[in-house]
This record gives sequence, C-alpha cells and structure tokens, in this order.
Amino acid sequence: MSFLGQGSASWTGVEVSVPSCPAAAQGCRLFVTHPDGTAVVHADWSAGATTVDIQLPPGQYGILAQGCAAYEIGKGIVSVQSGDGTSVNLGSAWLSLGFPGRACPGFSARVPG
Repeated sequence: MSFLGQGSASWTGVEVSVPSCPAAAQGCRLFVTHPDGTAVVHADWSAGATTVDIQLPPGQYGILAQGCAAYEIGKGIVSVQSGDGTSVNLGSAWLSLGFPGRACPGFSARVPG
C-alpha cells in the first residue's frame, strides 16, 4: 500500500476526509481494513482536519478512525473501483468511547468485523 499526496491524477484507492482530532484523544489513527476486520493499512494524524489519500487495489474496505485514549468515528464498508479514487468523508460526529487499558501513544484497533 502506498500513501499519495492530494491532487493525484487517475489512481485507485480512497481519499478520506478526517475531522479534527480531539485534544483529549492523545492522537488519532485512521484504519483501513478488509470487511472481515483484518488490517490493511493505517495513517496517524493529530490536530486539525485533513485528507488522507491511500492507494489500494480494487475491493471493499472498512474505514474507521479512533483516538488513542478515547473517541471513534467510522464510515463502514466502501467499495473501491479500478482507476477511481473513492472519496470518503468521516464527518465530525465522534463517538465518545473510552479504551480501558490502552496505553498512549499506542493503538490496538477495535475494527468492525
């Protein structure tokens, strides 16, 4: 998997718009998974909203973001077509979840399965 800069020409993958990472989250991570929940790739960010472009082969993928200490926001399963950058907007409605026992920095994603 490779990460692309914004504004790439024709490519296959997802362009994920992520919201601002809540300060109390202690860092955020975007997860891309197979539909069964197995990890494909992840990308970290903190502070302001941003867009992450991730090159992927055609197929179906789960999109989920978590804060390290708390918070989660997800899109569910998206379909990626060959030669098509799929836009995904996670919105801004973070769920206020906690992750007991998780040491920050560090992640152990609870991905959809």
